Amino acid sequence: MRIHTCALLLLGLAAPASAGASWAARARTMNRTELSEQEARQRAAAGVRERRNKLALRRIRPAMPGVDWDADPTAIPYYLYQVNKRTGLPVYVDNEGLDLASDDLFELTVVYLTSHTRWSLNDRETANLKRWLTRGGTLYLDDCYNRGSAFSDSVRPEVAKLIPGAEPAWLLKEDPRVADAFRMIYPCAWPGDYLTKPWLYFLLDDRPAVFFSPNDDGCAWEISTPPTASNPIGEGIGHGGDNRYRELVYQQTTNWILFAYTH
Repeated sequence: MRIHTCALLLLGLAAPASAGASWAARARTMNRTELSEQEARQRAAAGVRERRNKLALRRIRPAMPGVDWDADPTAIPYYLYQVNKRTGLPVYVDNEGLDLASDDLFELTVVYLTSHTRWSLNDRETANLKRWLTRGGTLYLDDCYNRGSAFSDSVRPEVAKLIPGAEPAWLLKEDPRVADAFRMIYPCAWPGDYLTKPWLYFLLDDRPAVFFSPNDDGCAWEISTPPTASNPIGEGIGHGGDNRYRELVYQQTTNWILFAYTH
């Protein structure tokens, strides 16, 4: 599940500058799939979407009624738009809710859950997600309320079902397991250092497999207008924060997704 994109990113990051092209440019070349005109038309007619070797973040749609998993509908499309613009890496956007009990989960490397409400996974969702995590997947939990909420209260008991005995750890820059989480391409402030609260993470087989942000990152990602030449980030519709805050969150989470794909 992780091998192709991880190899792509690691090769790009490790390549010397003398190679004559940036790692992002080489990554784009490595991702190129040559198709004939007829093949392209056939794929378009069949609705085939190319996902391999592209960064993706898919939102989870829990089976539990009343979970507003789609509270920030523009968040993931414009977050991935920003990742693409900032890294040059290809991205794949699918904004539909993901059924955790389905095999579609195993086509992804990172998945995302947000809501304002309490959430819980049923037995089928838990078993499938647990198996996916053991195979190298990474789960990103984001409290949409941003003030401590029923969503946050659900994190520990639900993660305990996925990783029995796991204890949350503060995501701190002094921790060698996550020392690069917010340093991949931007030397930005870490969550908790400036404007945002610190994250937590949970280990599985000595790998950070589940991350929890209390900051409602999705609300910082989402926009009310498309990006323009005069406002390349787009007008935000979050908690009243300005573009300074939004830029910080874009930098933090661009760093983070590269970390998640390569660790």
